[in-house]
Amino acid sequence: MSSSSAFAAVIFDMDGVLVDGEPIYYGAASKVLAEDGYTFPLDRYKRYMGTKSGWNEFVEDLGLPRSSSYYRDRCDKLIADGYLSVESGLPGAVDLVQGLRELGIPLAVASSSRRANVETCLNRLGIADDFDAVVTGSDITDGKPAPDIYLRAAGLLGVFPSQCLAIEDAPAGIRAAQAAGMTCWAVRTDYTRDLPLPNPDRVLESLEQVDLADIVGVLA
Repeated sequence: MSSSSAFAAVIFDMDGVLVDGEPIYYGAASKVLAEDGYTFPLDRYKRYMGTKSGWNEFVEDLGLPRSSSYYRDRCDKLIADGYLSVESGLPGAVDLVQGLRELGIPLAVASSSRRANVETCLNRLGIADDFDAVVTGSDITDGKPAPDIYLRAAGLLGVFPSQCLAIEDAPAGIRAAQAAGMTCWAVRTDYTRDLPLPNPDRVLESLEQVDLADIVGVLA
């Protein structure tokens, strides 16, 4: 089978796209803050979804008594344990990745999560070897919504950003892909369903809605 591809490569965010990772982060943050007697409203958490600098802003926004590094370090172990319990991807995610891989489309992950957690998750899903490049929050200085993580992923794949399709879920990630000059599709999740999205090129209820022909063009 050969294809005339509509995109030269596809770059996936991980949490909220490939796996339901946001409950892991929210659960860890809520538990750590509860130790200091604080509650963490979900609507406040959603403001920082998909960003690398969340804890710096959490501390200021909530008026927390300790440093961002203290809370981040306390959360890291809980988050790592959460990824070790991942059993399946979000609907349609694994099938889409494997279908694109079979067609020879270059693939990357661009996730704000730490590299160790990304690698754990991809291995748990059985798709680690399907990606040609993985860029994480451990690899960059300026996180989403800055375009750096997407620009680096495109560079590692050897394609122009304008030829890439990015698949995201949160506003910060969509803005990052747009700033990199990529086409961006957004997947709705329970955590993002009520958030205004910054004009993605397409909005999906799940990756089950994606036909491979939407990405690779006409198959022959």
